[in-house]
Amino acid sequence: MKVLPQSLQDRIAHYMLRKTRGYDREKKGVNLRGAEQILLVYAETNEARFKLVKDIAIYLKKEYGIKRIMRLAYVDVEEKSVPSWHMRKLESDFFCKSDLNWQGRPIRNVQAILNTPYDILIQLDPDTHVALDYFVAHSHAKMKVANHSEARSHDFDILLPAKEGDSWKQRNHRIIEFLSESPLT
Repeated sequence: MKVLPQSLQDRIAHYMLRKTRGYDREKKGVNLRGAEQILLVYAETNEARFKLVKDIAIYLKKEYGIKRIMRLAYVDVEEKSVPSWHMRKLESDFFCKSDLNWQGRPIRNVQAILNTPYDILIQLDPDTHVALDYFVAHSHAKMKVANHSEARSHDFDILLPAKEGDSWKQRNHRIIEFLSESPLT
């Protein structure tokens, strides 16, 4: 039973997110050649997006020899309505509306991933959902990277500026290009 109207609940979630402090983590810069574990975090919109992120993970594994690439999607529906292509697997997982508390914070099905100190967390969709922003803020990842973020820029170690007219694929290709050429060790 919902007591609060959705618009009020959204405003409270955004307010609480602004007030939340991120996890005090060990920070360490690393490029793709030096990374062993990467976490790709994104907002699920359709099966094509799911396949694109899967292709990014396969490319990173083959091209840079990264041992483990975890893909984590936020699906903005209740668990019963999660599309069939999403399954909880070894290197692919999701969380959905059913996994959030009333403030929009993920509280179920993410704790193990949240507590893993990934070498790099790449947020492919910054500022799209409060739930993803909460996840990124509380992740134990050593380095957090995204395209420009209006709401939570202090949660990231590296933010790449957006370019006019860029597609989702182009913006995220630029992140991978930057991390591959970066002198970080």
